[in-house]
Amino acid sequence: MKLFNNYLLSNNLYEFEIFIKIDSIKYPNDFTSTLLSGEYETKFHFIVVGAGSAGSIIAARLSEVTDWNILLLEAGGDPPESSEIPLKWSLALNTEYDWKFLTEQEDNLFKGLDGERCHVPRGCMLGGSSSMNVMLQIRGTKFDFDNWKKIGCTGWGFDSVLPYFIKSEHFTDSSRYDAKIHGNSGPLTVSPFQSPDPAIQTISQAADMMGLTNVKDLNKIERSVGYAMSDSITRDGLRCSTLKAFLIPNSGRPNLFVAKYIRVTRILIENKSAVGVEFVTKTGEFKTVNCTLEVILSAGVVMSPQLLMLSGIGPADHLKEMGIDVLADLAVGKNYQDHVAYFGLVLSDRKDRPIEDIEAESQKLRKDTFDLIPKKISTMGLTGLLSFVDTKRANGNPDIEIMKIRYSYNTTKQMNTFKNMFGFSDKMADIYNELNMHSDIILMIPICNTITKPGYILLNSKDPMENPKIVTNYLSGQEEIDTMLRGIEFVVEMCKKQPMIDAGYAFEEIPFPNCDVNCKWGTKDYWKCGIKNLATSIFHSVGTNKMGAIDDKTSVVDPCLKVIGVDRLRVIDSSAMPSLVSCNTNAATMMMAEKGADIIKTQYGK
Repeated sequence: MKLFNNYLLSNNLYEFEIFIKIDSIKYPNDFTSTLLSGEYETKFHFIVVGAGSAGSIIAARLSEVTDWNILLLEAGGDPPESSEIPLKWSLALNTEYDWKFLTEQEDNLFKGLDGERCHVPRGCMLGGSSSMNVMLQIRGTKFDFDNWKKIGCTGWGFDSVLPYFIKSEHFTDSSRYDAKIHGNSGPLTVSPFQSPDPAIQTISQAADMMGLTNVKDLNKIERSVGYAMSDSITRDGLRCSTLKAFLIPNSGRPNLFVAKYIRVTRILIENKSAVGVEFVTKTGEFKTVNCTLEVILSAGVVMSPQLLMLSGIGPADHLKEMGIDVLADLAVGKNYQDHVAYFGLVLSDRKDRPIEDIEAESQKLRKDTFDLIPKKISTMGLTGLLSFVDTKRANGNPDIEIMKIRYSYNTTKQMNTFKNMFGFSDKMADIYNELNMHSDIILMIPICNTITKPGYILLNSKDPMENPKIVTNYLSGQEEIDTMLRGIEFVVEMCKKQPMIDAGYAFEEIPFPNCDVNCKWGTKDYWKCGIKNLATSIFHSVGTNKMGAIDDKTSVVDPCLKVIGVDRLRVIDSSAMPSLVSCNTNAATMMMAEKGADIIKTQYGK
């Protein structure tokens, strides 16, 4: 245990000085120097590329087979100590721990963002994005996974995937434990988020008046819409990443080899069969390593398709344009899907009173929140409260998720919060920082689950060190725009309910710099202009190596996660999702890794 004295916990939500003990999160056995020296006799059966939310699980589960040797390659290193504290999650954004991907500019989007481009943060470290996300553990609905099965993913319906969610879990809330939906013996600790924020009760009362129900557990089988405090991948109040849950406890296994700072650049393929990978070292030297059974790509929604295309697997016309020999003509990089969030709904918190009172109340809430951590209670403040809405009241599956984030009085400017966290332009960030200098502010964020026109990823060149081109196509269909507008209007109506008025929460009219001066707040024209400025990613991108039936021309991997037309090669990560689940995606990604590992074991009779 490492003791931090007077450790200033300063982040986008709160800052307060407390005393706290934090375990040093480092993987103890780094195979990198041995790998680079070439002085080893081990024959690897599997090479797993990427030690993130999926790859860490796959490597750990495959290493349960003692006569298999597993090599896990990660482009980053150990996560920063600050990542352990849930409230400090965003400090890893735009640092060495983040791939810092950016999308292309698009005609009707991102006008209020820096450079008119959207941030796509992805974890570049052991644990991957599970080491830098918001830790919300929400699986998706029965409708989501039954739809996977319906569109050709045999064996991926809800009844087939539920056991794998349960398998991972060590669920800590005994008052809600139900063996039909939760596990209590898995390696991944799942704990409820708690918070002293009074806005939770107020917003919940307003949600009740809008016809939503407190479902208590967002992972109930029958849950589709409603609200609740979310469960989280946390243990004793700190983050429980896949590094902590799956890799570190198994670091002593003699058949599990983890190499840090190894960036894979290409898959080695002979006679349409994967035989190993090429990688580049921190010094820029290119080397190779082989395996006898399979290469498993778990490099994520951006890097997995990039590696396939660099290896000659992808859209034939595009590969030829890049000067890459085509080994398999597949729809790699297509089907880019993400949840789009609107950040233009801002509530002030009782700002019309003496500033001394505002400051004192804000400090007290920060203190009360941080005091939970030494008590081993998990918290993300108000962000733990999530709502799911079917705005059309059609099939009961939510088309809008509502997230809430509180920013303490007079903190966002000094932390450059809105630029670092969501990529706001300086001009937009200044507007929000000015509001924060008068009171706490609460962002009410509707998130659109409707996707009709996916985006795509292309190579910029065949240089493996150059980031690919990401075109989102966000909200390019009228149905998507209509869904977002209904979500905005639902939030506005909810925030006009008496509990919100009585609590002193009031909307601020954001003056978007490039909107028509006659565009009045609350009108559809105003919302459309707001969307054009501040609709952006909420970091749930998936789908670029779509799983589906072999005879489906849009499929990249089959339901066993094998790359179609190439032997001994699989993709197991969020890029293989055929469609987005209607919630945060990390839980579903981990489930895919658990199920994928069992598919592999079954194939080899293990």
